[in-house]
Amino acid sequence: MKLPILFIVAGVLMVVGGILALANPFAASITVTTLVGIFLLIGGAGQMWAAYSTPEDDHRLWHGILGLLSLVLGVMLMANPLAGTLSLTLIVGLLFLLNGAGRMIVALRLRETRYYWLLLISGALSLLIGFLVLANIATAATWLLGFLLGIQLMTEGAVLLALGLLARQR
Repeated sequence: MKLPILFIVAGVLMVVGGILALANPFAASITVTTLVGIFLLIGGAGQMWAAYSTPEDDHRLWHGILGLLSLVLGVMLMANPLAGTLSLTLIVGLLFLLNGAGRMIVALRLRETRYYWLLLISGALSLLIGFLVLANIATAATWLLGFLLGIQLMTEGAVLLALGLLARQR
């Protein structure tokens, strides 16, 4: 299969996956939590293996601690995906807050540029989203991760589809 066709097929599948995630954001949120748990288990096992198999590594203890922490978090997310979804939503809300605050600080430093208002408004919107998520954490946990996954899948799918069509024209 040629690369443009592969991009088109992958793009269409991602757009369809995004639509499905938006159609049922709760199920998509649970799926995201389960996938994060699986990735933490795999990453934790890899770090534990790295800690065990490289006795000459100066960071061996650090790898072991991070690996164990990843394994524990992965098991916790997999054992109770609903509670894990709540935890991940809390983290996403905090990330919106931190990102928004950071952007507003940068905006204040760039007050004399034409990008000041763009950064200030973008930062304020991120702060607002963060506050809304954290103020309604129980409600947000039922849909936010699935919604974000749906949007991400649709935009990535659209980009792949466009790249595939563009490559096919050339």
